[in-house]
Amino acid sequence: MGEVEIAATLVAALREKDPGLTLLVTATTPAGVSLLPVRFRGIPGVALRPFPLDFGFSVRRFFDAVRPGVLVLVETELWPIALAEAGRRGVPVAVVNGRLSEKSERRLRLAGPLFRSALGAVSRVAARTPEDAARFVEAGIASARVFVAGDLKLDRAEAPEPAFAARVRALASGRPVVVAGSLAEEEIPAALAARRLLESQGIPTLFLVAPRQPSSFDAVARRCRATGLAVVRRSEPEIAGERADVFLLDTIGELASAYRCGVAAILGGTFVEKGGHNVLEPLRAGLPVVHGRSTGNIRALLESAGASAFSARDGEDAGRTLAALLRDDAAIRRAAEAAASLFSRSAGATARAVEMILALRRRPA
Repeated sequence: MGEVEIAATLVAALREKDPGLTLLVTATTPAGVSLLPVRFRGIPGVALRPFPLDFGFSVRRFFDAVRPGVLVLVETELWPIALAEAGRRGVPVAVVNGRLSEKSERRLRLAGPLFRSALGAVSRVAARTPEDAARFVEAGIASARVFVAGDLKLDRAEAPEPAFAARVRALASGRPVVVAGSLAEEEIPAALAARRLLESQGIPTLFLVAPRQPSSFDAVARRCRATGLAVVRRSEPEIAGERADVFLLDTIGELASAYRCGVAAILGGTFVEKGGHNVLEPLRAGLPVVHGRSTGNIRALLESAGASAFSARDGEDAGRTLAALLRDDAAIRRAAEAAASLFSRSAGATARAVEMILALRRRPA
């Protein structure tokens, strides 16, 4: 889903630069495919479909049907058969927002000559950071083809206020709203522990909980209600007099906007061994972000976020950190200023990626 959001930023910039450009946007996961029409429906010159499974027969049929001028891959969507087919047909391949963790880079090297041959089809890599760029080179892509463009997520405009903002304000009834975003199901106990800690310190809150996977929506609702909390689900019709301790965001594609409702955020993917999920969405909304210890995927961003990011050992520690923040208006302001500084320092990645893609499109076959 994060890759679809990056694609949305890129498509808007490509259409602005070349309105006649024909684009096909694809996704590989069910959640990503379901988000495509939400983000791209009605945009002229943009078609949508799932990306083929990485088998020879399906990839060949895809290339026969689409006949792409340039294949643009987002972050780490490096499929060996698709890459090999692009190389065989002479289709330029660009990687945008190139991201490669230490684990992924080791896996590519262990895959040996087979994957190295496929990587030879990659024409250019616009990497997020110098560390990412170095790992792409270590994985086997020629250094002349790799450059640091920055993070396209930092170029995204602030999301609009969500359609349910008035409903959340009514449910909060003056209480601060904490957005627990992109939580793995196993992280729900940590979020609930943070909320209990806040209650014990005399700070009642409304928790806006956004599970990472749609398949866990029902289980999360049951778990919250089992602890005695009143839960209102975004997908349910609003009724007069409803009350909630938890507002469950059980929809796709609304989390970036949901952060606009919050005063502070708990970041999912950091209280279990996931490496951290999208920290830029709460930062773009100007929120202080409380995260756990598993941050391998976002470590550099957290360091750059400065006074916007706060580490916690577990759910209770996250609650203590939130309590200190919610009692300190100056800390909330400093967090918003640090987040704004991060985005202002990092602008321009999208323009660099667009220039790379259009240059490949103009390149002779």
